[in-house]
Amino acid sequence: MKPIRYLLISLSLGALVAALPGKTYASGDDSHGHSKEHGSEHKDEHGDGHSDGHDAEEGHVELSPAFAGQAGIKTALATGGVITQTITVYGKTVVEPSRVSRLKARFPGVITELKANIGDKVNAGEALAQIESSDSLTRYTLTAPTSGIVVTRNANPGELADEQVLLTVADHSKLWVEYQVFPGQAQGITSGQTVTVASEYRQAESVIKHLLPGQQGQAFRIARVPLDNSQGLWSSGLLLSGAVVVNEQAFPLVVANRAIQEIEGEQVVFVEHENGFQTRPLVLGESDGKNTRVISGLHTGERYVVENSYLFKAELKKSSAGHHH
Repeated sequence: MKPIRYLLISLSLGALVAALPGKTYASGDDSHGHSKEHGSEHKDEHGDGHSDGHDAEEGHVELSPAFAGQAGIKTALATGGVITQTITVYGKTVVEPSRVSRLKARFPGVITELKANIGDKVNAGEALAQIESSDSLTRYTLTAPTSGIVVTRNANPGELADEQVLLTVADHSKLWVEYQVFPGQAQGITSGQTVTVASEYRQAESVIKHLLPGQQGQAFRIARVPLDNSQGLWSSGLLLSGAVVVNEQAFPLVVANRAIQEIEGEQVVFVEHENGFQTRPLVLGESDGKNTRVISGLHTGERYVVENSYLFKAELKKSSAGHHH
């Protein structure tokens, strides 16, 4: 495995703040930059610009502070953290049975008025229908037993109301996710565990409230997870994944996964250096979807690039290509 060449990048945080937009920051002053340019021309004249003594110089890259700011390069302090082990399960959202109301006529009769339509939001106690009793010929009113949305309408004015369901009102402010837990997963999953409920567009935190046996002939169990839907972001029947936390372990030093880059077969991060930033090879351990344990290569309190570190990798490749050319 080839050793990683350390890269010094002229992009200190102070330079990002102090430099004017469009200016290029480089270590040293303008005259130093001129002498470097002159030295390069001098080497070209003598036909030999490559030697072991110039590795650090060739690894020196100049970047525009304006570009760095626009690129969203951010750093973080290396600290301890928790690595979480999860089991992924899949299921769908269902409405809580106690939050579904089916309205029927109390006495057979003719529907004289039906105010609610599918999709209407109604409040508990709101008048939804009026029926004229066939026996007494008096009219009585059906009201919404709970607040919610009208999801079915099975009648119209002038029709006879008897045993059929006229309207169905469902309260979707609280849903349940019913996840399938297969035998290979069952040993690690119990009630009370934290779950990250996720769709393609959003996620939420909850816990397993119930763990039920499957119906006859089903090989899986059902993990029931409550899902707050007071803002109406989730719908009934939605297919969702769930990351069930089965183990958590704290480590003295972790780094964000998005900060890690692979260079020449090594896992590295870019650490803030007095002259810019420097590649730092790491020996890594346990990992989850967010963080990875650092066994060696980085120290607590060091500041490393956590956002858009791939830009530094690109500059390193560019510098290396120019060197070999």
